[in-house]
Amino acid sequence: MKCMAIVLMVVTLVAPTVSAQAGAQPDVWRTFAQRVEIGSRVKVSLDDGRRVIATVIEAGDEGLLLQPRTRIPVPAQRIAYDRIVSMERDEPRGGIGAGKAIAIGVASGVGAFLGTLLILIATLD
Repeated sequence: MKCMAIVLMVVTLVAPTVSAQAGAQPDVWRTFAQRVEIGSRVKVSLDDGRRVIATVIEAGDEGLLLQPRTRIPVPAQRIAYDRIVSMERDEPRGGIGAGKAIAIGVASGVGAFLGTLLILIATLD
């Protein structure tokens, strides 16, 4: 009985994910791409496993024309909508990251400690 309940729970959890992936038709990506402004950054996952971060140049009827954001410049690429597995807008990070915030905190703490130590040393006369 427990085994059957576990199998039933796994099937109910996995089934929506599989149906959502199967439902992502090219028409969905075409509609999404036409609503994204030209010049926006997007993250695109392709059916061959590649992931591309690119700037949208054109959203046509057959596919997207994207300019990949790479260290070495490459030509723009046309990607058919039926090759797209997932696509989302890529917002540039603003502000500071976690690493930078930690470094600022550590530096402030060390500075406060050394300042307090110098004040103590100066008052020992």
